[in-house]
Amino acid sequence: MTIERLQAHYGLSRMPFGRNLAPGMLHRHHAHNEAVARITWCVAEHGLGVITGEVGAGKTVAVRAALTALDPARHTVIYLGNPTIGARGIHHAIVTALGGLPKTHMATLVPQAGDALAIEAVERGRTPVLVLDEAHLLDHAQLEGIRMLTLCRGDGYAEVGAAAPGSPWWARETPAGHSA
Repeated sequence: MTIERLQAHYGLSRMPFGRNLAPGMLHRHHAHNEAVARITWCVAEHGLGVITGEVGAGKTVAVRAALTALDPARHTVIYLGNPTIGARGIHHAIVTALGGLPKTHMATLVPQAGDALAIEAVERGRTPVLVLDEAHLLDHAQLEGIRMLTLCRGDGYAEVGAAAPGSPWWARETPAGHSA
């Protein structure tokens, strides 16, 4: 039976379980609520967090729900759906998302990204929230680059709350010193 016939049979005007559901329309089961609470805690504590689970378990949905609850006046969300852009691509995306014109060379781009995050937090009073979906695709250089962005830099901090949904394989295979 085709989707159109199912919709007609049940009198549905649209697909009931599409990706475009508003977070308020989601079923709030225990695991979902726990994931949202952990993501919210990571953002509030300016910490790094990894949400892992099987494909279709609801990791990205939990991130969407947690992000929807954030106050846009106090948070700036930087969402990267494809981390395979490399360490340079991640830094480039951060600078661009925060309104800057990314520098060409990695040696100048990395401090520029850190400065942009610190400016967002200190001068604008908004916590940058970096979300790296499909985080199991991150390599060591990308993980270290993200970790380094959260360290103390001179007279300020690049206070980043980060969530990284990824597969359970990543949680098992990533060395403890490199997972968040």
